[in-house]
Amino acid sequence: MRTTKRLLIVPTLLLSLGGAGIASASQATTSNAVTQNERVVVRAPLKVPKLGITGARIIPVGLTRGGQLAVGPSVTAVYVWNNGVRPGQPGSAVIAGHTWSRGAGVFDNLGRLGAGDRFSVGRSVFVVNRVRRVQTLGPRAVRDLFSDRGPSRVVLITCGDRSATTGVYASRILVYAEKV
Repeated sequence: MRTTKRLLIVPTLLLSLGGAGIASASQATTSNAVTQNERVVVRAPLKVPKLGITGARIIPVGLTRGGQLAVGPSVTAVYVWNNGVRPGQPGSAVIAGHTWSRGAGVFDNLGRLGAGDRFSVGRSVFVVNRVRRVQTLGPRAVRDLFSDRGPSRVVLITCGDRSATTGVYASRILVYAEKV
C-alpha cells in the first residue's frame, strides 16, 4: 500500500505574547495527517483529579485570521485544534486552557502536576512524564507538539508567570503525558 505525503497546516505557539492567542499557523509535511475537512469531536470531558478538575468541557476550535489557535473566552473549558489529533489517537493532542488572575481558571494550577500524575479524557488515561515552563519554543518543537505520529500522547498548555504590574504572562507551562 502506497502512502502519499500531504501538507498539514499546524498551529505554532506564540510564547512571547501577552494577548489571548496562543498559536499561529505553520506547515509540516506528513503522511498521516488529519485533513482540513475532518474535525475533532471530543464529547468526553478532561478530568485531572490532582487539580480538582472533575470534567472540563473540551471545545474544538479553528484558527484566527492571524493563524492563532482561536481559544475561546471560557476560563472553565479547555480547547483543542479542530484539525488536530484527538486525545487517545496516535500522535499528540494539544489541549489549551486558561489561567485567570482572579482564580477559577481551569489550568490555574497546571504547574503543580508532576511525573507520574494521571488524568483522563473520556476512557483514555494519560500519565505525566514531563512538565516544562518555557518562554519560547522553536518551530520544530512546536511542530512536534502537534505531531500526528508516534504513540498516543497529550500536551496540556497554559500561561504562566503573570506580571502583577503589566498583566502579561511571560511563559507557558507545558505538561507532557502518554496514554497508559
